[in-house]
Amino acid sequence: MAEQGFQIHDAWPAEESHPSPGGHFGKIKAVVFIAVVIAIECAVAYFYIPSSSETAAIAGATLGIDPETGAVTPQEGAEPAAETVDQVEVPLGEFSVTAFQPVSNTTLRVDFQLYGTIAMGDEAQFFRRMEENRHRFREQVIVTIRTADITDLTEAQLGLIRRRVLERSNRVLGQPLLRGVIFSEFSFIEQ
Repeated sequence: MAEQGFQIHDAWPAEESHPSPGGHFGKIKAVVFIAVVIAIECAVAYFYIPSSSETAAIAGATLGIDPETGAVTPQEGAEPAAETVDQVEVPLGEFSVTAFQPVSNTTLRVDFQLYGTIAMGDEAQFFRRMEENRHRFREQVIVTIRTADITDLTEAQLGLIRRRVLERSNRVLGQPLLRGVIFSEFSFIEQ
């Protein structure tokens, strides 16, 4: 009987030590393609997406709010109301709001006094509605501050925050009794 010998063959071919010439070129093309797409997206964002101040101005114009003061302005073609001349400032409370920022792992502390302007003829109705909704009003102001971005808090006129507080406050009161809001002694600390 003849002995049969077993031969062992590797099932896997030997790996080549030098890469194929098309491998690097394909990777370079992919990187260039991604860089071009990112550059195009940045250009579109730069030229077509409005900045926060432009967005605030557009929102203020739509709602009829003066971006400088946060006060309600009369619409074009509308006659100025007699009450807009006779306005009075009323205290709306002192606030000390603490908000945790999970992205930066910091805590913001925002302190301010809030005043509002109302028409003299609306004083009795304003104070009655404010007394009925005092806690809801405070909650809306606190929520507005807690959800504000740091860029909104560092804006010199606090335009976007003023508009949000004014809109939410009038919604709580059930009528647009507040004509504008004024932040006094505003400060915030990032810890």
